[in-house]
Amino acid sequence: MTEPREQVGVAAWVGLLGGLVISGTAGIVNQVLWQRALKIFLGGSETLSSMVVVLVFLFGLGVGAAAAGRYAPSLQNPLRALALVELLLALGNTVVALILGLDITESVYAMQRMAVSTGIPLRLMYALCSGVLLLPPTLLMGATLPFASEGLQRQLRASSEKLVPVLFFVNTVGAAIGAWSASAWLLPALGQRRALFVAVACNAVAAVVIGLLARAPDAAPATPAPRSSSGAPTREELLGGALGFLALGWEMVLFRLLALTHDPVPTTFATGLSGFLTAWSVGVALSGRFRVPVAALSAVCAVLVVAAHRLYRHELGLEEPWPLLAAVMVYTAPCVAFGAMYGELVSRAAKDWGRDVGRYSAINTLGSCLGILFFTLVGYEIPQHLVVAGLGLSLLATGAFELGWDHLRPVAWGAGGVLLAGAAAALVVGYRTEFEEENGTRTYWGRDGVVDVSPDRNVYLDGLWHTRLAEDDDQVGTVYSWLMAFAAVMAHQDPHPGRALVVGGGVGISSGTLSGVDGIEVDTYEINHTLRRVLRDYPEGCLAGYNADVEWRWQDARTGLALDAGQYDVILSAPLYLRQAGSSLLLSREYLRLLKSRLAPGGTVAVYSNEGSPAQTRLVQATLAELFAYRVTWFDGLVTVAADHPISLTEEEFKARLALDDRLYAEARGLDRELRAEGGLFRWYDGDRVTGELADAVITDDHPLVEYPFLADEWVGVR
Repeated sequence: MTEPREQVGVAAWVGLLGGLVISGTAGIVNQVLWQRALKIFLGGSETLSSMVVVLVFLFGLGVGAAAAGRYAPSLQNPLRALALVELLLALGNTVVALILGLDITESVYAMQRMAVSTGIPLRLMYALCSGVLLLPPTLLMGATLPFASEGLQRQLRASSEKLVPVLFFVNTVGAAIGAWSASAWLLPALGQRRALFVAVACNAVAAVVIGLLARAPDAAPATPAPRSSSGAPTREELLGGALGFLALGWEMVLFRLLALTHDPVPTTFATGLSGFLTAWSVGVALSGRFRVPVAALSAVCAVLVVAAHRLYRHELGLEEPWPLLAAVMVYTAPCVAFGAMYGELVSRAAKDWGRDVGRYSAINTLGSCLGILFFTLVGYEIPQHLVVAGLGLSLLATGAFELGWDHLRPVAWGAGGVLLAGAAAALVVGYRTEFEEENGTRTYWGRDGVVDVSPDRNVYLDGLWHTRLAEDDDQVGTVYSWLMAFAAVMAHQDPHPGRALVVGGGVGISSGTLSGVDGIEVDTYEINHTLRRVLRDYPEGCLAGYNADVEWRWQDARTGLALDAGQYDVILSAPLYLRQAGSSLLLSREYLRLLKSRLAPGGTVAVYSNEGSPAQTRLVQATLAELFAYRVTWFDGLVTVAADHPISLTEEEFKARLALDDRLYAEARGLDRELRAEGGLFRWYDGDRVTGELADAVITDDHPLVEYPFLADEWVGVR
């Protein structure tokens, strides 16, 4: 192979590749931040709403690549067109950043109410709104590599098709840098809006660099080539579409593996996405150096997929997980093979580089869109080992079809068909499986998360301990979940509040506890539909006997509260963990303002406020202090109760409440007797001792620093 620097001038080569690195960084920073912003505005943190945003993003990239591929051959100066694309991206992304920075919450709520009143499905509205906002910039992003390929071939006069993967390599390296920096550093350091302007600056710099290159002597304008008809998809394009489908499937499996073996915090997902892109780019780079048959690569990829899952099972059994970076390197090993196959196929497809790169990218992205749909709606509902089996067999089938295209067609295509049938059988069996059971632990797989119930009745959500199911002789359930409900009721001036709301119902312990107040009505929001199976299979442990009058609403609470103007005397709001990715959605100033608007006069709100670093607790307290005049805590700040009326609880008042006949107060009497050696249940009451420790910042939708405990400890001061 001819070395790149012998074909293209060093300065021109550095300028083009440098511009693509910066452009790739901007693109993935935007994707990460747009996805988060639109979940806040349009769909909360529900998996399907997130899927809609990613689909719109990928759809825009694919259509943009296809259009650019058709248009690129007619350009006299493709590099100048690429510079213009980057400039338009800088301008368009500025508009998007400004829109997402506006306080349009009430407008969004009004639009959601209108959709519901007119019968428009909310997810259709999410897709339309996401499309209006994101399609213009994503269409431009899709044009980047077709224009770069055309400029490299016709203006810089490169001739080796093996240079095409180099463009994908450097662009993806930039994306890997952006993936990690967006979630792990830019968002906590700058906040969402200012981080978006970093991406805008990257696009502007890329426009300048490529614009200067387009004017250089080495990049003289070239004679436009005649447009050719599209024609039927080639073998390389069809295989590329299949690989897009399978690669996205493995990416989603990868995120599951990391969430179940390491804390599901933003840095875990940032490292996983960056690792996926880095490994993929390494594979693409290798394809530019070595020619390896796609059939052999698909077999290697299938082996790596199965091996990575086996190593995950091994890590899952360890007392201490591997270091995160080591785990990411193991689980992203198949991505090297995915990248190498991509590079090999795009090299083979590239004759007229701009046109062919555009077509190949578009079909590959279409496969990726289908992969997102399938593995969200179907794959996430299937036990993980069966998904991996389906991926492995499908990869082998892809290799068989590649072999059978020119040689041994009947045998290879027959083998491919058998392998695909085996993959389909594994998926069908998995989809009909309600749960897995191993060593007494029952595992429920669902698109909203993985739920484990251990033999000792502990419940884990995505690998994190959540609660413990109640037993026949212990109807209090998990004392923490019980305490949150009890504390909120005790802070209410009326010992018999009439209506209560639980945000984050989990397995129903808090809802069941609240239903122990005579005459109370309880509504519950829960976003994780997988928990419905736990409620069904463990009715007593979930206090289902107490939940006859509890109304469960299986949807995002922020959207639900925006659409329902009902008033509540008591509201419980429980993000799973303060440090978990997305926890700020149920802790931010904007969310708490919405929650407060649903409080009846004299109402109380209870939130989890201490399970991580001191800075996290101070952030929660500072945010509550901005909205509520009074706050008290229980159990060393584990639960904070807030209200706009004074909250006081003397030991005499406490004993008077416990003397009431309601089941809740009877449970409290029993727990008080159990804790007599420790001074009784009243000793768990902190009063306002913890609530004076306030951070010099608050949690907002724009700045979710509470999800980053180590950074919060370093950056957050005390008032």
